[in-house]
Amino acid sequence: MPNAQRRQPRQARALATRAAIFEATTQILETEGEAGFNTNRVAERAGVSVGTLYQYFGSKQAILAAMAREENARNRAALAAHVRAGGDSPVRLAIRNQIHALAGRPATRRAALKAIMAEEGVEGLARETRAATRLLPRMDPFDAFVLDRAVTGVIRAAVLEQSPHLTDPRLEDVLVRLVERFTAD
Repeated sequence: MPNAQRRQPRQARALATRAAIFEATTQILETEGEAGFNTNRVAERAGVSVGTLYQYFGSKQAILAAMAREENARNRAALAAHVRAGGDSPVRLAIRNQIHALAGRPATRRAALKAIMAEEGVEGLARETRAATRLLPRMDPFDAFVLDRAVTGVIRAAVLEQSPHLTDPRLEDVLVRLVERFTAD
């Protein structure tokens, strides 16, 4: 993958550099949009050299993809903790996590989604289907594929189209009803 993250930070200083790059990316995207987003601006805003930025990320898309993956990992961990605690249904929590990923940062979310879709393509979508099948283990893989695409397709469309429905609490309820009715048999 040409856009893959290069160096994996392990020490506190390297983790802080990575966090500064992510924060600078968010600031630029939210204030200037994608037109103002480039690696030189990110490095400048993050207070690092462009060379340092390129030690970690091969491109601006790689920064966005890494941000999205990190957010997804946090969301999966939160989902697992909520399921263990016996809170809301796993389906509701999974949908809520997808809807609220990178909440409050719509330009960053849109750009990150585009980067992930471009980088991972069909392979990334197949991983998502396997994740949906694990959430609903009794589900036929074909049904899981259709249901996953229905739910993620609605959320992706809302993100990419900048739809006001993304912040409407009814979206979560409708998607949960869709999954529950589909799996009711």
